[in-house]
Amino acid sequence: MKKILTFILLLILTGRFFQSSGQLSCNKWKISDPASLILPVFSDKSSVDGKEFDRAALLESALPATDEITSWRELDSGNNTVIPGVKGKDQLVQLAGFLKTDRWTKASMTITTNALFELYLNGKRIKSQGSASDKPVKIDMTVDNGIHQLLIKLLTTKDSLLLSAEIAASGKDSKAVLEWSSIPRRNLSINDILEGETVSGASLSPSGKYLLINISEILPGSGRTQQHSRIYDTELKKNIIVLRNTAIRASWLPSSDRLYYQVAKENYSDIYIYDIQNGEERLVATGLKSPARISWSPDESYFIFSIIAEAAKTGDLKRVFNNEDRIPNSRNRYHLFHYNLNTGLAQQLTTGNLSASLQDIKADGSAILFSVSKTDYSDVPFSKQDLYEMNIRSLKPDTIWKDKLYGGYCQYSPDGTQLLVSGGPETFGSIGVKVSEGRIPNSSDTQLFLYDLKSKKAESLTLDFDPAVNRAYWSKDGTVYLTAVERDYVNLYRLDMKKRNFSRIDLPVDVAGTVDYASKKALAVYDGSSISTPQRLYLLNLRTGKSSLLMDPKEKQMKEVTFGNSEEWNFTNKNGTTIYGRIYYPLDYDPSKKYPVIVNFYGGTLPTDRSFGGRYPKNTWAARGYIVYVLQPGGATGFGQDFSALHVNGWGREAIDDIIEGTKKFLSAHPSADVGNVGCVGASYGGFTTMMLQTRTDIFKTAIAHAGISDITSYWGEGYWGYSYSASATKGSYPWNRRDIYVDNSPLFNADRFRNSILLLHGTSDTNVPVGESLQFYAALKILGKNVEMVLVSGEDHHILDYKKRIEWHNTIISWFDKMLKDQPEQWNEMYPDKNL
Repeated sequence: MKKILTFILLLILTGRFFQSSGQLSCNKWKISDPASLILPVFSDKSSVDGKEFDRAALLESALPATDEITSWRELDSGNNTVIPGVKGKDQLVQLAGFLKTDRWTKASMTITTNALFELYLNGKRIKSQGSASDKPVKIDMTVDNGIHQLLIKLLTTKDSLLLSAEIAASGKDSKAVLEWSSIPRRNLSINDILEGETVSGASLSPSGKYLLINISEILPGSGRTQQHSRIYDTELKKNIIVLRNTAIRASWLPSSDRLYYQVAKENYSDIYIYDIQNGEERLVATGLKSPARISWSPDESYFIFSIIAEAAKTGDLKRVFNNEDRIPNSRNRYHLFHYNLNTGLAQQLTTGNLSASLQDIKADGSAILFSVSKTDYSDVPFSKQDLYEMNIRSLKPDTIWKDKLYGGYCQYSPDGTQLLVSGGPETFGSIGVKVSEGRIPNSSDTQLFLYDLKSKKAESLTLDFDPAVNRAYWSKDGTVYLTAVERDYVNLYRLDMKKRNFSRIDLPVDVAGTVDYASKKALAVYDGSSISTPQRLYLLNLRTGKSSLLMDPKEKQMKEVTFGNSEEWNFTNKNGTTIYGRIYYPLDYDPSKKYPVIVNFYGGTLPTDRSFGGRYPKNTWAARGYIVYVLQPGGATGFGQDFSALHVNGWGREAIDDIIEGTKKFLSAHPSADVGNVGCVGASYGGFTTMMLQTRTDIFKTAIAHAGISDITSYWGEGYWGYSYSASATKGSYPWNRRDIYVDNSPLFNADRFRNSILLLHGTSDTNVPVGESLQFYAALKILGKNVEMVLVSGEDHHILDYKKRIEWHNTIISWFDKMLKDQPEQWNEMYPDKNL
């Protein structure tokens, strides 16, 4: 008995959630200490409009409390409506509590007080009561499944403060269960993903002493973007320049700790250099025709820039000359120019009918490396690359290679005798290929090669290295650093060019983002994130491998956000291959209960990595009470060439087999997973997979396909990049020679085998996967009497980027799953009520 009483006492003291399916009294709060507000001078006089000063203005001007500037204490008012410790008029008091609901619901809070008040839901004001009254005030609100902060800001009008608050779900048929607590925690929301600060760029000066950081901030409510910049001294460990509401559109020079930037004029641009140490700005070039990109020679005596040569405008009718010519502005060309700082002369380096791309500048500045690519339909990938080295004094180019089918991105070795080339496995024929007999390498599985300029011989550096290369940097000391996709991680590696061995540098993030290196010091800066950790910025000592945290942009914003657990879960498929995956559990997961399941998988050929946020922020689904299972089926890069080769000419066959087998094994291994309420979701190629899954299995009660491909043939011909993507995904296979792929394996031609239900989502301006892919599948399923819904997002392309539309798109996804997998249609019905058509 004593133990039971002790347990009950602990529940009361810890402010645990108190549950109700009816009217819920809000008695437990965090309360701030009272703060006296003083009436402004001349408040006894009326305004020019004859209005008396309104005390509500005092309340409005006082910002909502934050933990950084407010001292909180616990309040349990019980049945008492008098708030203790508050005496006198014009006292500012703030109370915070947390509402938990088991589903999306409309609710109403009833507040009775003798003070002026404002009510905030998750930081946004939803009610302002500018006159004091002892009468109850009812405030309507809408809340998602999960935990939400409610904050009441009060200004006393009497000698004592009276307050009582109750909350209830709206509607007589509401099944929502509400709980109340004073524990400071809440669920992750889509607003947390989209809003707040992120690092948009970070770069080190050559010496490593200075760091330029650019920050983007998405403002809540409006979605408006603000830019901030700062220059950080890595030795003094402090900011030396901070600019708010603006961005330093500048870059470091290659050898000195100076910044350069363009200043756009009406029809041209000027180039300036700014010296951090002495604060001097110098104009170094003027009258340039708005350069598209600038690259400096290592000695800073010249720079190479490109200018767009715009093609003549076409009339109302346009003759199309090749597949690329379908794309707007594809006739524009980029030409290279040289600007000499000593003479002040600009010299055009390239012209003609092809664009030239600068690849690198030699360490001694004596030569540049550039390439041109041209369309050639005689062989895949329908493009050939020419690579040239140009002597910067004579301006004469030497051909390094010509008509290379699989071109690559190149950079000089520190001594200028070799090239580090990144490209697909077939960049240099078969020397970089490592697949089983009968398989075709995946050109998206990027490899590294060493090319000797004198012998013109190439060597594969990554033949026995399974991760897929992202970006590589060849430092002056001869070490190559590279980020690489490794399973669902993005890791940083060091390549010893003498020993030809790779060693991983341990980082405190699962997914490394952009890495920038100081050219004269063993120092790098990088950003990255993990499953439950938003983007952070780190400084990395390349000698010791030690990372130091520089910035955690969303630390304050995420302080009260609570996540469920996550863990790895893998299985061995029928072919004996390990298929890797992971699980996101709901907050307060109870293994004795049943939970609906969402299954997610890759789109394209990149794995679904462990980064925070993204197109499909899995943590937000888990926050809504779902178990989320993410798996990496056959064809994904980052697992070795033999695995990624399954993508080529597979069009989902192996991937779908893995998804079906993996889902069945997952459900069997997890008794808390509700086998009767399982859904799946994918986008683009993953949308195709989702469509096709519903024609091959009945284990998914519902599915969501965003920008899915329903007919491989129409996508191949109509999407801007359909035929070129297919050059890899279906290498050597076309609608006329592989009916088994283009017809037999297209969801549209299997629509009669469709089972259960699906929601089709598509941007109406999608140029990658045209909206017709969803339209025709919808038409087929409707005629067949299948359970299908379609939501079109006006004006959006392949990705939904508009702030407001992104939130609505996200809510559409989760509300559909709630309707189909939880039997909770309220939010879907609110968003998309039936029409009598």
